[in-house]
Amino acid sequence: MLKDHKLVIIGGNSAIGECFLDAAMAQGAACAVIGRSDPSKDLPFFVADITSLDELSVAADKAIGSLDGIDTLVNFAGTHHAPMDFCKDDPQKLLSEYHRVMDVNLTGAFLATMIFSKHMVSRRHGHILHLCSNASRLSLYGSYAYNISKHGLEGLIKTAAAQLAPFGVRVNGVAPGTVETALNRSLLRSGENGGYSLRASAILAHTPSKQFATLDGIAETLLATCIPQRHLTGNVIFCDDGYNIEGHSWPAGNAALYSGEEALQTLFTHLNQDYPHEH
Repeated sequence: MLKDHKLVIIGGNSAIGECFLDAAMAQGAACAVIGRSDPSKDLPFFVADITSLDELSVAADKAIGSLDGIDTLVNFAGTHHAPMDFCKDDPQKLLSEYHRVMDVNLTGAFLATMIFSKHMVSRRHGHILHLCSNASRLSLYGSYAYNISKHGLEGLIKTAAAQLAPFGVRVNGVAPGTVETALNRSLLRSGENGGYSLRASAILAHTPSKQFATLDGIAETLLATCIPQRHLTGNVIFCDDGYNIEGHSWPAGNAALYSGEEALQTLFTHLNQDYPHEH
């Protein structure tokens, strides 16, 4: 699918980044990685802090040089924070967390777009792809800095896409749904039986498919977006099982959210019994 495609990846150590990197190489892509930690994939790797203009500029030159060109940049760099409460939390701590998240999620994306677009414009060819989030369109409770950064990221994508389009450079984003990984399992599961937590149930109640996204599924969307598509630019593509379009498609789930964890577990049990899965 990506034979002879030249990919530079920023932040390939996340669960999504690693899965995509393996999938891209399996599809024939030539890859180089930029980040703070080597993903240990026997690939050209260049250390850089995405929030540093000097470090990222040097790393970009080296990564593109190692591949003798670039077709697509995929930016996976990102960070989150604990839920914020303006009325209870220390204001100075909130401001510090705000700057930390904005520096990585938005300023870093701005620098990456600026630096790599120069290389691409000179070649009249290239694609910049940022990892976005449902928070690019929706609110996530208490996630002030994260939400602001991801809303801003979509604005960056649209602005850069419009300005760079005449030079054959496209800019897009992919927004994955919630994935259950080892890192966030404690947030999505609760109790001795490992049932869904209230947080997980709230997500699934507003997801038409009633399932979490998977790493392989997200990698499929990213791979498809990397395939040369001359008209696709300025878009954020959601691979979230319909989470971002749901209004009140599951009234029973919405009602159960207000009744507590036991009601939600019962609802999911009945859902599986009424519509059994055939192997």
